[in-house]
Amino acid sequence: MADRHAFTDRVRMINRYKTLAEMEEGCDRVRKASWWGRVARFDESTQPPFYGVEIAGIAKLFNTTQEQVRAMITEEWFGVAPAKASSRVKRMAPQIDSLHENDFTLVESILNRLAPRQSTEGWEPRSAP
Repeated sequence: MADRHAFTDRVRMINRYKTLAEMEEGCDRVRKASWWGRVARFDESTQPPFYGVEIAGIAKLFNTTQEQVRAMITEEWFGVAPAKASSRVKRMAPQIDSLHENDFTLVESILNRLAPRQSTEGWEPRSAP
């Protein structure tokens, strides 16, 4: 990810056309409207999502893949950026970064449509001891 705050930026972008309550509904209620509000305000005490069901709901709201959501969370909350990018990704990065937000959203939706489905195996909540 090229943006250290990609998760918050996506939340703020979505919040331009959806209310916090609509965001809660759009992620299948895996996160409450109040949580989305704290993220949008960049409240540093906000805890990141962890479980597969949360990631899946957020990916649905973001209209992106679960892997992309995990990468955004890892970079924003833990400061760890994906270390590896293929030559194909590096080759396209300048063009993608220069796109207008509407065009970027279109390109991203096309890529997500073409990408193989992601497995959530191993990301489900553990049962209580």
